[in-house]
Amino acid sequence: MQSISPRRGARSPPGRAAIARYAKLAPSAPGVYRMSDANGDVLYVGKAKNIRKRVLAYVRPTAYDPRIERMIAATAAPNLSRPRPRPRRCCSKPI
Repeated sequence: MQSISPRRGARSPPGRAAIARYAKLAPSAPGVYRMSDANGDVLYVGKAKNIRKRVLAYVRPTAYDPRIERMIAATAAPNLSRPRPRPRRCCSKPI
């Protein structure tokens, strides 16, 4: 998997600001995203057909469930990954 994250040691404010910063790097392609807190503990793992749209949805000021609001507020470092494309098979049966 190709990982998309900023330089090591780069600190950003937790919460929506951190998510918005990382969303700018996110591709408009399918993939997996992980939300981590300041200690590096994974808070949430999700997958989306369009990572950028999905991650930007967390930045919008909408009424989320309190559990999701806590996750957004605690997020310090989202990590976005895209799977590498697999080669297509040319035949349905082995030769």
